[in-house]
Amino acid sequence: MKPQLAHMQVFLALARTGSVTAAAHDLRLAPSRISERVRELESELGVGLFDRTTRPATLTAAGEALLPRARSIVAEFDLVETMFRTPPSPPVRVGVRSLPAEFRASLVEGIVRPAVGRSSLSLRPLDSHQQLDLLRSRDLELGLLWSELRDDGELDQLPLLEERFVIAVPDTPRFHRLDRIGPADIVGLRLATNIDPWTFPEVLHPYLEMVPLVDRINAAVEDGLLMLLSDGVHCSFVPAGWQDHSHFASPHGERILLLPLLDPQPSIVTYLTWRRDRRDEAPISRVLDRARRRFPEPHRR
Repeated sequence: MKPQLAHMQVFLALARTGSVTAAAHDLRLAPSRISERVRELESELGVGLFDRTTRPATLTAAGEALLPRARSIVAEFDLVETMFRTPPSPPVRVGVRSLPAEFRASLVEGIVRPAVGRSSLSLRPLDSHQQLDLLRSRDLELGLLWSELRDDGELDQLPLLEERFVIAVPDTPRFHRLDRIGPADIVGLRLATNIDPWTFPEVLHPYLEMVPLVDRINAAVEDGLLMLLSDGVHCSFVPAGWQDHSHFASPHGERILLLPLLDPQPSIVTYLTWRRDRRDEAPISRVLDRARRRFPEPHRR
């Protein structure tokens, strides 16, 4: 039997997960079918692709050589399917938090839009809580948000991006002499944020206790955070590369300092989020399959 697309899909799933059981779960196949297809592929190629003496299973040298070619083969079939898919499907609504512009473009143009095909794509700038509400009510198909869900029976997630957090404070003598900012250093400031501050990582909670006055900003207002930070009485937790974010603006002469926080350095993760009961709906399933192949681990910056 000549290698087929199904063999390449199974090979990639097992290479990604290292587990026959996990690969079977991802592809909605029986574990025995995963093992059978791997044996067929190895037999046809005349080489072993996995070292099964390790847990998780690891690629042999031949498997490593096949990996980029298998990805290319599957991607080409995805592209052909997208080109000739008919008829157009209903619009796909995707909630979007602020993301680094380059990362967002790569994600939307390289993963989401090709998977959507002829459906119209609606990107909606919303904060994480709004996205969660709309996902649960089925008014969004997918969400890109910061809230991590644990033991949630309704929603599932895939981590895509991990970013280090810093704090933006007024550029005044009070802060100019500091190398790092601790909780006590921000007493008297107001917090500017476009999300619920208590959804930030727990390491930031001691800081939040020092800034009980919070001014919330509409996530869709591109320069809203910058305008508040420019007044000299606000602070905000932002990604270290915030100037690259789609809904933040680079400070142009404003009196703002970006300073690291005390150890441990906090980070925030962007999750692709969806309803579990919609996993097999097209084009949601196509977006998820592409995202899993592209992000076996979250991108870190």
